[in-house]
Amino acid sequence: MRPEIREFSIPGYQLTRFLGAGAFAEVWQAKHKDQLVALKFLDCRAHSPSVIATEIRILRGLTELKHPNIISLLGVQAIGKYVVLIMEYADGSLADLQQVYRQETGGNIPPEHALDLLDEAAAALDFLGSARINSFSTNAGLQHCDIKPSNLLLVGNRLKVGDFGLCCRAGSTTHRSGAWRGTPPYAAPELFRGQPTLGTDQYALAVCFCEMVMGDRPFRKTPSTDSQVGYECPIDLTKLREREFPIISRALHPYASSRWPSCRLFLQELRKAVCSQRIGNRSRIYPFGAKGSLRKSGSTRAVKTGKQQSQDF
Repeated sequence: MRPEIREFSIPGYQLTRFLGAGAFAEVWQAKHKDQLVALKFLDCRAHSPSVIATEIRILRGLTELKHPNIISLLGVQAIGKYVVLIMEYADGSLADLQQVYRQETGGNIPPEHALDLLDEAAAALDFLGSARINSFSTNAGLQHCDIKPSNLLLVGNRLKVGDFGLCCRAGSTTHRSGAWRGTPPYAAPELFRGQPTLGTDQYALAVCFCEMVMGDRPFRKTPSTDSQVGYECPIDLTKLREREFPIISRALHPYASSRWPSCRLFLQELRKAVCSQRIGNRSRIYPFGAKGSLRKSGSTRAVKTGKQQSQDF
């Protein structure tokens, strides 16, 4: 956390809480009139101007197109060495939800709940893949390139995709001097070559599902991420249940052209496999309070949707 950010005066906005920092920015909660917003501070000295310009351009373009499952950009301001993105405030992320489930139940997110949430992410990603943003002067769709639980945000009980700093056109070349985009283990193999394509985000979505419902169990201990020596899938497919295996393994195929035609179709087929032999529904946890703060363990509201079942993932 950079203490100097506390000293910034943004007309109409009052910084209230530090939310976190990533590779490209710091994020703070702020109050604007009676509304909570998120302020993302991009340090123009520490990061490539092209990265900052790309995120602003994409968010502005997506704000014009609009989608209910994409975090809204409300404004942009330049203050000193920072570019500040004023964004819709999220209550938490799938990573937070996973932690709450573990605290409250000792287990992972039930598959049905994970599927419902990820289906909203899939709708946003398919929209992104077919989006035509004028500022890109191309007919190619976009790929987020950094889908992971911490970037899948919850606004109330709705999931929204956030953090578009690595988003780029499908088919573009992002590889520069050995660098690559994405975050292991969610990054598809083509990202290690700097060549995102349609299907790149689907790969990450499949890894997210495995993590949400199975925790660390299906992950290899030391997956290879060196494109020069060959790529190894981060998920040990032998640990998947038989009926999920063909669905997830296709989404994790090393060649993007062999994956499912869309993220939503992938999840539709996965839902059929997951729910085919399950009985009843599980309790679901909705951990966010009315004021947008994550409820602590012990005060989380579990909504019963049917007879509680034992964890079988």
